[in-house]
Amino acid sequence: MVEIQGIPLIEAAGSPAAIGHAIGEQSRDRILATINLYAEIFAKPKKDVFRAADHFKSQIESFAPNLSEEISAMAEAANVDRRWLYALNARSELLSALAVGECTAVHFNGTPFLGQNWDWLEQLEDLMVLERITDTAGHTVLMLTEPGIVGKIGLNSAGIGVCLNFLPTSNPTLGVPTHIVLRHILSARTWSEIEDIIDRAGCGRSANLLIADETGRSTNIEFDGLNARPFASEQKAIAHTNHYLASDIPVAEVLFENSDARLNRARTLVEASKDSNLEELRAILSDRSDFKHPILAPYKEVPAFRGKIGTDCSIAMDLERRQMHFRRGNDPSVAFECVDILKTLSNHAEGQNHEL
Repeated sequence: MVEIQGIPLIEAAGSPAAIGHAIGEQSRDRILATINLYAEIFAKPKKDVFRAADHFKSQIESFAPNLSEEISAMAEAANVDRRWLYALNARSELLSALAVGECTAVHFNGTPFLGQNWDWLEQLEDLMVLERITDTAGHTVLMLTEPGIVGKIGLNSAGIGVCLNFLPTSNPTLGVPTHIVLRHILSARTWSEIEDIIDRAGCGRSANLLIADETGRSTNIEFDGLNARPFASEQKAIAHTNHYLASDIPVAEVLFENSDARLNRARTLVEASKDSNLEELRAILSDRSDFKHPILAPYKEVPAFRGKIGTDCSIAMDLERRQMHFRRGNDPSVAFECVDILKTLSNHAEGQNHEL
């Protein structure tokens, strides 16, 4: 198995069951470790987690039966109770009330350059995986995800990319899980398909989705459990962190301070950018000039939360070239490596290309 900065690149192809089986088989130990980690974070009796999993299973089966089939096959191959994987795929809904800072996402308007830092638990830096998935029609998805979770940050062979920001809410979040919506968007081949997916998904989640395509077209939608609100882009770019911009829904003061500082710094860097290109996007994601609230965040203890949170990885995508530029961890001196959806790996710092 190919590794990129120590992160495995898992290949899977074929029917939903074949894809799920391949991923489950190749990431069995990581899936089990991720289940154990989230079992702690959920802080609920297993019977309550499984009751929620059964609810979300029905949501997923109605919305995207192929992904339900993939999840079940993955669970069987990984030799785990499938209810744990349904719970993992609804982890954002099960944790929607948490007031913790996570990601910074940016899209340069009118360009194919989209990216974000994924900030979450320190333990997941060693567990996360890259996956390249090709369906029976030859449509390919390349994404960074957590083991057992079928959708997250990435792009597809149609030149469509997605980024994610967690948004906390006290509203009920019982709809189609965020990570299922993300993967279904990555199954789209046209903008009209994206619009249909978002419309069918409804409002039952708390998250910000930033979606763009190779032409530079983009949309940004905030979900608060009860509503789905688009947020219009600024002049040069859309930048988003972990508080609501399309509405006045408040978030915890400690979260707002961090999220607002990262957002303002990202906007400042966007305005200072000259070319709105991939290099400038990577520079924004690497910024640590605000020592207290850096965009590229070292791991640190978070009040009222067990464990350290920081930037697990940075992702900058060139949707026109169908490339993901990936950097593990939160050291700005580490070079980005480029994973091509057409199976080419290149080290950006050295300008080399290597066929996988």
